[in-house]
This record gives sequence, C-alpha cells and structure tokens, in this order.
Amino acid sequence: MEANKIKGETKSLVLDNGVELTYCERGEEHDEVLICGAFYFHTFLPVVELMARRYHVYGVVMRFDGAADELEPDGTTHWGRQWGKDIYDFAVKMGIERFHYMGKCYGTIPGWYLFKNHPEMLIDFCSFFLGPHLKGQTANSWFELMRGNDTSKMMAAALRKPEEGLPKKMEEMASIGDSASSPAVPKYAACPEKMWDSLEDCELALRTATVPVGFLFGSDDPLYNDYYDSNMYLWKIVRGCHYTILQGEKHLMELDTPERVADEAFAFIDQAHKDYK
Repeated sequence: MEANKIKGETKSLVLDNGVELTYCERGEEHDEVLICGAFYFHTFLPVVELMARRYHVYGVVMRFDGAADELEPDGTTHWGRQWGKDIYDFAVKMGIERFHYMGKCYGTIPGWYLFKNHPEMLIDFCSFFLGPHLKGQTANSWFELMRGNDTSKMMAAALRKPEEGLPKKMEEMASIGDSASSPAVPKYAACPEKMWDSLEDCELALRTATVPVGFLFGSDDPLYNDYYDSNMYLWKIVRGCHYTILQGEKHLMELDTPERVADEAFAFIDQAHKDYK
C-alpha cells in the first residue's frame, strides 16, 4: 500500500490480477458515487472532501508499477490506458455500476479511458485543466519549468497565491518523495489523445460523445496556454460539453481555491442532467 501518497486515512484493494490499489474514501453516507484518480492525494484532498458533501467519493492512486494488461506493441505498458483500466477494475471489484468521474490534469487520463472504452459506466466526466490535444502544442513552458527543478519558479507560475500554497506543496512533496516520479508522466500524463489510435479517431469520438463532459481551465495556467489552440478547439467539437475558463486562475487552483473547483464541478454536474428547452 502506498500510504504516503494520501494524507489521512488510507485503504487498499487487491484486484483480481494481484495488483494492490491504494485509495481514500470519503462521504460514505451518500449513495451516489464519484471516483477521482490522481498520483497522490495531499493538496487535492480538500477538493475530495468538498465533493464528499454530496457524493460517496473514492480517490484512487494511479500507480507506476506492477502487473499490466494495457500494452504497447513493443510489450511495454501503456500507462495512460492502464490507469484507466485500473479505475474500471476498481469499480467492478467494488460493485460500482455507474459513477461520476472527476480528474484534474493527469487525473483526467483514466476518465478518457472510460469515456472511450466504458461510457456506460460514466454518469458524467469532470475533465479539469486537461483535454485531448488535436491541434498540437504551441509552447513548452510547463515542462521546461518541470525540468528546471526550481520549485519556487514552478510554484510562482502555477499558483495565484504562492505565499500560501508553496508551504503546502513542499509538505506534499516531502511526504511522497520520489515515489510519484516516473518516465510515464511526460509520456502519458498530459496526452488524453493517446487513448486513440489516431487524432482522427479521437476527434470523431469527441464529436459523437454520449457522456456529458465538463472542462475547466484557468486563463493563466501555463499548461493551458502551452496547448492553447488544442484547448480552444475542444469547445467547438466536443458534443454537448460544458466549457469554463476562469480568468486569472492558474494550474494549481485546488490549492488557491478548492471551494471554487468543487463548486464548478457541482455546477457542471447539475446542469448536465437538466432538460433545458
């Protein structure tokens, strides 16, 4: 169990293939289920707990090792698809037939797997701060910041209130250490389009979506602007999507204002299922 990746009470579930998944559980008093995927639940945990005011929430840690059945042609693991398959297997093992899925940045990747392969399980999908990239990359500022290993610069670019958020982020990084770093991150974590065999197949799936999708972005998020053309294309083609850009917000909005992240999710979910005339 990767207990260091969750702040607070931690549980684990062993799948039929022997893989152990670490997760947190909140809002057990509710019947309706929401699942979140993430590499770790420290600074994102307040959002989970806010969502648990209305839903039975499972926060499942996305792993980097162990048995895999989603493989590339060369036999290596396609971690993007594997993270999604793990969430699917988790839901089946737990007896969860349908659920809301919420992910932020890399946490959206399992949601896109489910969107493609198991749409019948999704009530709706909060794809926050990341979507498929069909128009390429316009800049590379975010990954350049990551490679620079200058935490202060990175947090200044990612936080609207770095003086408040930086100590929390540093505490999180100290807790998880190197356990949340992997070559799978740059290869799969920001590329939902890799769920499909081609960009054309991905676009067709988006244009014919049967699952309500809610996008949320911050106007000052460097990752949003690195893929500006692709992100702006989403609201034109994703059938029936809900698309919100919050002026001035940055990539780590869950640290700056977790309440706003949860409120945007609640608003999307509420509107997605109203019969507007």
